[in-house]
Amino acid sequence: MDERVMLRIGTASLALGLVIAVVFEALHPARENPNDDPQVFAEYAQSGDWITIHLGQLAGALLLIVGLGALSGGSLALGRPVSAAWARLATATAVVAAAAYGVLQVVDGVALKRAVDAWAAAPAEGRTAAFAAAQTVRWIEYGLNALTFSLVGLTLVLVGVAALTGDRFPRWVGAWAAAAGLAYLAKGLGVAYQGFAGGITGLVALVLFGTWVLVAVWLMSRRASGLAKDPAAAPRGDAAGGVRTADAG
Repeated sequence: MDERVMLRIGTASLALGLVIAVVFEALHPARENPNDDPQVFAEYAQSGDWITIHLGQLAGALLLIVGLGALSGGSLALGRPVSAAWARLATATAVVAAAAYGVLQVVDGVALKRAVDAWAAAPAEGRTAAFAAAQTVRWIEYGLNALTFSLVGLTLVLVGVAALTGDRFPRWVGAWAAAAGLAYLAKGLGVAYQGFAGGITGLVALVLFGTWVLVAVWLMSRRASGLAKDPAAAPRGDAAGGVRTADAG
């Protein structure tokens, strides 16, 4: 496996995925309390771009997960044996997380939209049943959202452990990824118990992951450039958490 090529793929996927995710998240309707079903269903029913926005969110998320997979499977998996074992687990978890995110967006982006549109257009005598149907889809979304972000969190934790035990990148990058993963695990549990109540956990996870992606893109690009010039001199993380080159002693 060509590590440099995988690093380039990971760099491009993470950078493009982050941009797309931010853009489509900003476009998502978010005026109403997401746990206030009557109000938020009315808001969703009025959205003419709902499906397009969720397809964009799916594209961004899949690119980010591909980037994590390229980092773990194409770089960290080629390092120390212990790191490689954790990296392979991270790659497998990333595949499951991508599948879960796809199912989540089918439910949220298509099924929920159809359900709230049917409720909004229902005659008076049918509105109660239509609302119950939309609410059922919403509850399914809660479960899938909790599962998906828990899997994303687990993937990040495994990537973090692989980086911490490896020699490809500074150890603090691994600790940062693991912290972001733990925050996403907490976010997933929060959705399972409280729905989309919001709170500090989701914001912390978003900030930690977004900033980590920016740093990871820079470090991956730097290592790929080093490999292109001289494979033996590619920058690696040292035990103290800094960055060195292989010929620096």
